[in-house]
Amino acid sequence: MKVQQEFSDEADVLLPSVDIAIKRIEKLPLPYTGNKKKLCNQIQDAIVRNELEFDTVLDAFTGSATVSLLFKMMGKRVIANDLLTCSYVNAVAFVENDDIKLSDDEKHFLIHHDNPNKDTFVEDNYLGIGFRTDDKDRRFNKFTMQECRHLDNFRANIDELCSREMQSIGLAANAAIILRLPFGNVDASVDIMKHRKKQQERHGEEGTQYRDRRIGIYYDDEYNLEFDKWFNKYATDFSSGMKYTSNPSGSSTKIKRAAFLVNLQQHILRDCMVQGRMHCGQSLAELNVRLGHPKNQLKGLWDREGSTEMDFFTQSGKPGQGMKWWTFADMGYPGSCLATNMDTTDLLKSGLCNVDCAYFDPPYGGGSSDYATMYRFLEEYIYGKPLEELPHIQAHAQKFVKKRGYEEHFNEMLQAAQHIPMWLFSYNDTSWKDIEYICGLIREFKKDVKIETLTDNYRYLYRKKQGRDTKASEYLIIAR
Repeated sequence: MKVQQEFSDEADVLLPSVDIAIKRIEKLPLPYTGNKKKLCNQIQDAIVRNELEFDTVLDAFTGSATVSLLFKMMGKRVIANDLLTCSYVNAVAFVENDDIKLSDDEKHFLIHHDNPNKDTFVEDNYLGIGFRTDDKDRRFNKFTMQECRHLDNFRANIDELCSREMQSIGLAANAAIILRLPFGNVDASVDIMKHRKKQQERHGEEGTQYRDRRIGIYYDDEYNLEFDKWFNKYATDFSSGMKYTSNPSGSSTKIKRAAFLVNLQQHILRDCMVQGRMHCGQSLAELNVRLGHPKNQLKGLWDREGSTEMDFFTQSGKPGQGMKWWTFADMGYPGSCLATNMDTTDLLKSGLCNVDCAYFDPPYGGGSSDYATMYRFLEEYIYGKPLEELPHIQAHAQKFVKKRGYEEHFNEMLQAAQHIPMWLFSYNDTSWKDIEYICGLIREFKKDVKIETLTDNYRYLYRKKQGRDTKASEYLIIAR
């Protein structure tokens, strides 16, 4: 593998080639509206060309997390934030995660374990019209019965698998107390309380063979084991032991839960976002449209008896089938990164963002900017509740959607970010205002503002009113 040192501030530290890393990002099956995976090279070039120096960076609207991942691969410490929890888990799985991988046993369990405790949220809300056998109304027409049941089962398995990991910590803590107890190995005929008392008295004899520093630590004045105290201590110790050294804020359970959800999300979007347009406000196609799409009709030539449903089982050598199980845990990049799940302005006001640089890629305003509605299913799937019942969505999700009121929220965000020395903004010529107007607002806070044109022929295939021939100019605004 090629190496280069230009992105490392430590002497004699070589990082894998960023160019190679970017190619891996580009291969991610991320059909997210507005994602920047095709612009990573241009963003990196603009940073290098303008000699922008920073060690820490906030990606304020991380979305698919591709730019956060780029920053990480450039050797930066990253705070990757998004209001949407379905985007937050992208950042946890790809950016915060340094070395946690998914085992084959875990993958098999998620797909094959028939969970008796599974909920019916997807079936109750997203079952397709042609598969309904009752009179119950559903909100959306998106999945077949088999797909609904598999999705509900998969979600229950995530919780069970992650709970098992937490249970294992508890069992280990319990075992640690038992193994480390003084006077635990005595004959069954011995009165254990008398034995403890006798050893406790001998404990006070300085210089004797009976002196044991553990006596008096594990027991109270009545020689009773202080189980609660020591169980909590060992559980905390073991939980900390699961945290990888470069990132003390994350745990194996958190990382794996996010990775399970991310791979499921990618699989759904790849299979169910067809024809490049939003359906009923969502990125998921209507079921009959999706099943009849040529992309899915090809599955009829494969070995699933002509089924055009989503295939969660990996079929080697057959593109488009099965989950891909993406991870970047093998890249070996140094430095700690953190994912957060907050409203951007609230995060900036919190005092938690002590960074050198902030990268803003907010919704551009207009009909294709309502990301909460666009990725409604992904957010609802995580919580098992309708979007309208999720407080974080209801409180903040519309801030950068409509052009009316956009400027007020934009200025509030800039005001909250004043303490950050450098700002980078991604916008294009379909944004809520033209690029010069946006730069004028930024100049109220930063004196040096420069526009870099990344490309003038970028196509967003998933925007509501854009066809394949509609192109836009993409800009990177640099403000210092």
